[in-house]
Amino acid sequence: MNEQSNKQEKSPLSPLSKLIKRIWYVLLAVGAAAIMLQDKFAFKEIFWVISLSTLFLAFSCAIMFFKKDFGLADRILYTIVTIVLMFVNPHWLDIPDYLTNDYRVVEGVPTEFKYRNSYKAGSYLHVKVRDVELKLPKDVPNSDDDRWFIIHYLPNSKFIMDYKILTKQETLEKLKKE
Repeated sequence: MNEQSNKQEKSPLSPLSKLIKRIWYVLLAVGAAAIMLQDKFAFKEIFWVISLSTLFLAFSCAIMFFKKDFGLADRILYTIVTIVLMFVNPHWLDIPDYLTNDYRVVEGVPTEFKYRNSYKAGSYLHVKVRDVELKLPKDVPNSDDDRWFIIHYLPNSKFIMDYKILTKQETLEKLKKE
């Protein structure tokens, strides 16, 4: 009798459950890698990689949570990891704004303009314009720190969709108007 109860507790996962578990791990790895590389490779497609991997990760976690094949400890662990990732990585919240082109816009001369080097992201440009802190690609020259920036970004993730740096003449004209 005791042997039978041990076999029931340690029953192997069904092939579908194994597939779901593998998909969860792949999505976790893809999402984490994309998050780490988003500042290094700032292009719009990486937004989708991060957002969709997070959403599918949550979906596969929900399946694992309600599927009886997984033990209680596994369900709790996968759910906690997924929820933490969803809070740390808010890109998925910006999908409606991305689809409707409802970007936030900040304009002005940066009050902070520093090149930083992060272990996970590599080097990037940290700018602060009107109390909004953003990460721009590192290809902006140091000589542009006194120019007018127009930055379009997503509100939750602060993912930069587009930016423009005005010339010195255009900056002077903007500053005169203010």
